[in-house]
Amino acid sequence: MFAIINISCYNITMKSEISKLNIDFIGNNRILEFLLKIINKENLSGVFIFEGSDNLGKTTLAVKFAQILLCGVDGEKLPCGLCDSCKKFIKGYNQNNENEESIETHGDFHLVKKEKDKKNISIGQIRELIRKLGMSSFLNSYKIGIIKHAHLLSEEAANALLKTLEEPKDKVIVILVTSDIESLPVTIISRSQILKFKRTDFDIIYDYLVKERNISRSLAKNFSRLAAGRPMLANKFIENKDFAEAYLKRAETFLNFFNEDVNGRFLEIGELTGAADGQEAVRIVARIIEIWTGIVRDFILIEYNLNYLIQHEILLEKILRIKNKLNLKNLLNIAEILERSNKYLEANVNPRLVLENIAINI
Repeated sequence: MFAIINISCYNITMKSEISKLNIDFIGNNRILEFLLKIINKENLSGVFIFEGSDNLGKTTLAVKFAQILLCGVDGEKLPCGLCDSCKKFIKGYNQNNENEESIETHGDFHLVKKEKDKKNISIGQIRELIRKLGMSSFLNSYKIGIIKHAHLLSEEAANALLKTLEEPKDKVIVILVTSDIESLPVTIISRSQILKFKRTDFDIIYDYLVKERNISRSLAKNFSRLAAGRPMLANKFIENKDFAEAYLKRAETFLNFFNEDVNGRFLEIGELTGAADGQEAVRIVARIIEIWTGIVRDFILIEYNLNYLIQHEILLEKILRIKNKLNLKNLLNIAEILERSNKYLEANVNPRLVLENIAINI
């Protein structure tokens, strides 16, 4: 489909005779290089698993990989962004705001994710994906499906998908994006090419924010630390002021707990969760617990005089004041409480009650 591919993007340079890859992607060079190599294969097909923590750019790269395969121009940029295929592909697509529905304007690309307020990806969604992938290509090209948060497939949905994977079709590609590969059936994993995404070094994210996003060095330092190796999270801090403020509010709430009684802690929890309910409340509380776990990790790093590694350096002064009240035994106990709280969420315990239990027991 393409001649020898050349790529020149942030932190990645590959010599070539042709062009530059038109993609904003940081870290995980080996995965990008692997995908670039296989683009040249004719009649590429199969199943891929993009596995790793959230906010590493897994979905972003999966979408760009699909766009390159479907691009109708072998020119100076991959994807070109100008052909009919690319125009249909990117119309209305906004990865950072998780507004992916309109990407369905491209008939050969299909993205499946959990429906709002549902716990799992349903068998109906997967049957519809299978139906679409089984149709002839609109542009005489590939048929590509991406399943975001594939670990949320219901048992029935996973079984339906497996039947399709057992009989692969030419030029049909399925990409499962997940932060929890162990939740996928072994039978699906065994039929897949697994690409494991890793966190990106602080220095790489910092340089990217300064040079490519043009923000101040002090802000780049704070956001790089907060991102904890997750480039897409750093981008969210820059592009969404409300998101950044909400993150810091959740972090400071946890630190406030150590100066408040239980009633004060409950009031703060009420402000955090607001009127959210159902799966939206579960999602919010899971993120809150993740932030609080990061702060406990910072406390433990300080205990071992590893201050230069802490994530929440922007809150260092307050963290140091609280740290004087805690010893290692306290910290390990709090870490255990937070780990247990995640299991309560998975067991469908009311999210508000999960946070209140933390407030009572730390």
